[in-house]
Amino acid sequence: MKVVQVAPFYYPVMGGVEKVVKDLSEFLSSRGFEVVVITYNRDRRGVSKFKHFEELNGIKILRIRPKLTWSHGSYSPELVTKVKESRADIVHVHVWRHPHVFQIAKMEGIIKVLHPHSPFYSLKQSGIINWTYYRIVDTLFRNTIRQYKLISITPFEKIKLERKFKVQSKLIPNGVDDLFFSISKRGDEHYLYLGRLSREKNVVSLLKAYELSGTDRPLILAGPDNGLGKRITKLVYKRKLNVKYVGQVDDATKIELLRRSRAVINPSPYEGLGLTLLEGEAMGIPSIIVGHGGQEFASPPGVSSIRTEDSPEALAEGLRSMEDDVIHSKLSAGARSWAENFKLSVVLPMYLEFYSNLYQRA
Repeated sequence: MKVVQVAPFYYPVMGGVEKVVKDLSEFLSSRGFEVVVITYNRDRRGVSKFKHFEELNGIKILRIRPKLTWSHGSYSPELVTKVKESRADIVHVHVWRHPHVFQIAKMEGIIKVLHPHSPFYSLKQSGIINWTYYRIVDTLFRNTIRQYKLISITPFEKIKLERKFKVQSKLIPNGVDDLFFSISKRGDEHYLYLGRLSREKNVVSLLKAYELSGTDRPLILAGPDNGLGKRITKLVYKRKLNVKYVGQVDDATKIELLRRSRAVINPSPYEGLGLTLLEGEAMGIPSIIVGHGGQEFASPPGVSSIRTEDSPEALAEGLRSMEDDVIHSKLSAGARSWAENFKLSVVLPMYLEFYSNLYQRA
């Protein structure tokens, strides 16, 4: 069986969606599938610096030239031609509202799968321009989503799709590398934020909360700068905070940061899932989360996390609560147990069953 995956970005550009695409592609290849990834020749800043075609770990990667880009969105008139030329049995499309979703929806004679990746961010996170675009697309193009077989990554998203678009979906969560479960903690030296430094991640609110909390443990920020780096650096310097921004880190550094953490903090008021929370939980590291969304599935409050409302004051109280050793010990035990549900060795076979059922019915 031949599977083509279409995604906004692919390795070496990395993030939650990109990891899902990479893990799934390499797993399918290891099971005898022919896999092609079609993406765009650009990074998140719009810079084109990759090979047009290459093969990595058994995956054929085709990076087409975008004719139009904005934010993380790309449009290329080449896309439909390249998908047709692939003669795929299944075309698996990633991230709702991107132009390729609408281009491929019109194609006939193939099995079409859409992985929206739960992009239902709030006005505060996305800004008025993006939020207005989201509302227009979700209203005017609701029939497009019905041209696909859908995968949801959390119960929250599954319900959202049912209510918003009147469609059913197969729940397959994002998975955690089994490796993380074999790594033990090495202490609780710091609090850790892992993710992009961007508006929607609410990092400035985290810094304000950290200052209010009065905790003595340092806060480490790790992840790519998506526009907030200078502001964060100035704020840390001005307020004399015990905060260190280490930039984007490789996997080995990420593991070391995680295993020395008291807790992983996700200040985003809405997350599609929150894979870094699960990576920490696999090592027995609890979380502090904000708001409502997929983060509550990744790290259930009272089981593996402390959940707060979206304000610096509430998040500061969450940090103070995590300093309680009794609470911390209870959540650490719950974290490891809950994360077992998200092992890649458990999650990836779900795709085989899903694809097989679709193929048999076609």
